Amino acid sequence: MERTLANVAKLTVGRVGGLAPETKEYIVYEDATPGFGVRVYPSGRRCYVFRYRARTGGALVSRMVTIADDRKLGLDEARRLARDLAGRVARGEDPSHARAEAAVKAAARRSFAEVREDFLAKHVDARLKPSTASEYRRVLIREFAALDRKPFEDVTQADIANALQTIAGRGKLRTANLARAYARKFYSWARANGLCPVNLVKETERFGSDVRRERVLSLPELGQIYLAALGAKSDFGAIVRLLMLTGQRKGEVFGMIAEEVNTEAKVWRLPASRTKNRKAHDVPLSATCVRIIAKRSSRRGLVFSTTEGSVIGNVDRSKKRLDALIATNLRRSDPAATALPHWTLHDLRRSFVTHAHGELGVPVPVLERAINHISGSFGGVVGIYNRAPLWKERVAAFEAWEGLVLAAAGLPLGHRETATTERAAA
Repeated sequence: MERTLANVAKLTVGRVGGLAPETKEYIVYEDATPGFGVRVYPSGRRCYVFRYRARTGGALVSRMVTIADDRKLGLDEARRLARDLAGRVARGEDPSHARAEAAVKAAARRSFAEVREDFLAKHVDARLKPSTASEYRRVLIREFAALDRKPFEDVTQADIANALQTIAGRGKLRTANLARAYARKFYSWARANGLCPVNLVKETERFGSDVRRERVLSLPELGQIYLAALGAKSDFGAIVRLLMLTGQRKGEVFGMIAEEVNTEAKVWRLPASRTKNRKAHDVPLSATCVRIIAKRSSRRGLVFSTTEGSVIGNVDRSKKRLDALIATNLRRSDPAATALPHWTLHDLRRSFVTHAHGELGVPVPVLERAINHISGSFGGVVGIYNRAPLWKERVAAFEAWEGLVLAAAGLPLGHRETATTERAAA
C-alpha cells in the first residue's frame, strides 16, 4: 500500500516537480481540493490522483482514480478534473465504476482479432509454455480468420459454430474439437474480464469423439524413413532421425538447445521448462545421435534453426519432400511402389515404445522413464516413492534401439553421416 505524506495547503508546479522518488511509492494531497494529490513512484513517475469514498452495498469504500501523468496534463487542468469528480461523487456517482464500464464498452467495440490478440498476449503467452502458446496462436488465428474484422460484441454463437463446422466439413474433426476447446478458453477469459456476458462457445456442438492416431510404423517403414532422412542432408532430416532414435517429443527435439547437450557424456539434459510434464529429463544419446548433433556443435542457441536463428518452420512442406524422397527410394527396387501410407512425426515416438517393448523386451517402467512419461507405471503412489532413474537400463535400451533401427535401414553401427539413399535399393 502507498505511503501518504503530510498534506500541503496547495500543490504548485514547482512543488510537484520537486517530489523525489523513494523506495516505496507515496502520495501528497492538497487541502485546497480534498482527495486531489500526486502519487510518486519509485521509478520517478508522477501521476495526479483523486481519492474518494463510494457507497457499495451499504458500506463506504475508499476508491482512487488516476487522472493523468504529470507530463501529459497540467496541474490546473488536473485540479479542475478532480473537482469535477468530487461533484459526481456528491451526486451519488461512482467515477471508478463508470470509468470501468466505459473501458469495457470501448474494448467490446474492438474487433474480434484485437480482443483475441489481447487474450494471446495477456493470458496464453504469459502463462503457457512456448510450444503450447504457439499452438493456441496457430489454431485461433487460422481457424477464425473470417471473424477478424467483426466487432467482438457483434460476434454470435452462430458465427463460432459456423467456423467450427467449416473445419469439420474439411474432415478435420479433431482439429474442430481442438479449435472449440481453445475458443472456449478464449471466451472464458473474455467473460472473466467483463468483455462479454456469456461464453458463446460453451453451448456449441462437439464433433464426435476425438479419433486418436494408433499408427505404429513397421520396422521396414522405419528403415525407409531413416534412409530418406539421411539422404535429405538437411536439418529436418536430422530432426526426423533424432525423433526416431530418441523417442522424445517433437517440440523438444525441434527446440533442442546446444547448451542442453553434452556429447562427451552422451546425454541431453532437458530442463523442466521445456518438457510437457514440467519434469527435468535426461536423455541418453546413442553414438549415432551424438554424431548427428556433433555436426552442428559449432552453433550457438538452437541446434536446429533457420538462418535467422529461430525454430525451423514449414514442417508440412519439409515432410512432403521427405515423403517424395521415400517414394523415389521405394521405386528403385519396385517401379510400381507408391509412397508410404500416411504417417506423422508423432508416430515415431509411438513406434519406438511399441517396438522397444515388443522386439527388444524393454520393460515398461524403463520405457516410461526413457520418454519422460509419468502417468503409467510411475503414476500415483509409485511415482511419489520410486525415484529410481533406471539410467543404465535406459542407456542399454537406446543402444539396442539404435541397432534395430539401423539394421532396418540396412546400415551398420557407426555408419557415416554422408551415407546416401542408394542403400535403399540394396
